[in-house]
Amino acid sequence: MATQRIKGQECKLAFVTPDGPAEGIDAIKSFEANLDMEILSERYIGEDVDRFDDVVRGFSGKAEIHLASKEYFRFQQKVQDRAQRRTPAAGVFNVTSTFNFPNGERARITFQGLSFEGLPMSVPDGAQYVSATISWKCSTCRRVL
Repeated sequence: MATQRIKGQECKLAFVTPDGPAEGIDAIKSFEANLDMEILSERYIGEDVDRFDDVVRGFSGKAEIHLASKEYFRFQQKVQDRAQRRTPAAGVFNVTSTFNFPNGERARITFQGLSFEGLPMSVPDGAQYVSATISWKCSTCRRVL
């Protein structure tokens, strides 16, 4: 029996700001998340091969969204205010991704304490949607499996 794979329509994303969910950031075109790893190598005297260790460097990701309301600009302002210390630096941004599998199983991953690399926006032409990219990094995630 073939296993049914999950499709994008079975995934839900929610960006959460220090004030609660970013309600208007829901026209998400694509989402990527990466467990950032690094391999350390060292060679010792008397050994003819390197020894290796892998080290976790946190998580990174990005989401491309289509603007559907002015909520994105509110989100952008909150990110800027925190970065410029206009609001308490303790304000936390999270993103939660929920995966609803065809067999009824569900997995939820929350990337916690996001820091942002930039929030570019693109207005390509009159026949295309206005889009923005949210690029982030964080140290931890919580998995509910």
